[in-house]
Amino acid sequence: MKTITIIGTGNVAFHLASAMVSVGLSIDAVYGRNQKKTREFAKLFQTKVTDKLETITSDLVVICVTDDALIEVINQLPKSVNIAYTSGAIPLQTLTHDRPIGVLYPLQSFSTNSSLNYPNIPFLIEGNSAEIEQEIYILARKLSNKVEIVSSEDRKKYHLAAVWVNNFTNHILYQAKTLIDKENLHWEFLLPLLAETVDKLNTLDPFDAQTGPARRHDKNTIAAHEKMQEGIQKELYQLLTKSINETYSQPHDKL
Repeated sequence: MKTITIIGTGNVAFHLASAMVSVGLSIDAVYGRNQKKTREFAKLFQTKVTDKLETITSDLVVICVTDDALIEVINQLPKSVNIAYTSGAIPLQTLTHDRPIGVLYPLQSFSTNSSLNYPNIPFLIEGNSAEIEQEIYILARKLSNKVEIVSSEDRKKYHLAAVWVNNFTNHILYQAKTLIDKENLHWEFLLPLLAETVDKLNTLDPFDAQTGPARRHDKNTIAAHEKMQEGIQKELYQLLTKSINETYSQPHDKL
C-alpha cells in the first residue's frame, strides 16, 4: 500500500487523515463535494485534490461519507481500486462484491476541534476477501493498538451500543446544561461528577455503579424533580426513571 485517497472532508475524514499523518503515512489525494472545504483539507494535509471519482488510481480509497451516500460513491469508483469504508451500520454483505472492499470502522466520536489519542481508538475491520482484509488490518495497526476483525452483524451491535454510550449520553448532558443555564448556575460544577461517573466504569459494571433517587425508589425526590421540568425533558426524565425503577425492582436504602 503506497498511495491513499480519502473521500470526504468531514470530521471522520479529518481525524483519519490526522492519524495517518501522525504515523508517517501520506495522503495521495482527497475528493469532496464542497470545493472550498476540499481545497482547505488538501492544503492542511499537503495533498492534491481530485475532482473525478472514476479516475482515482490509488492503492486504497478510504470512504468517509454518510451512509446514504456510500453506495453512490462506490459505484463511481473504478473496480480495480481497493476500498475501505468507515460506516458502523452498513453491512459488508449488502454492498457489491465484484471489487475488493472492506471496513475500517473507528469506534469513536469525532468532532473537529477535539484532540484524540488515536492509538487507543478501537478499529473494527472486515473485508470481502482475505487480501483486502489483511491490507486494511495492516493500515489500522499503524494507527491503533486496538484492532480486531469483526463481522458486520457484531459491528452493527457495537454501533448501536455506541449510540447509547455517546450520542444519547451527550443529549442527556445537553438537557442537564439547559437546566443549569436557565437558572444562571455553574455548569463546571457538574464536570467533576461527570468525570467520576465515567472513571468508575473502569472498575465497576454499569449495573453496580448506578446510584440516585430512581434506584433508591425515592418517590418524594422524583416527584419534586418532575415538577421542575416540562415537555420532552420531563418525559425523558420519567422514562429513564421508569427504566431504572424496573431494573432495580427492590428498594435500597443507601444507594
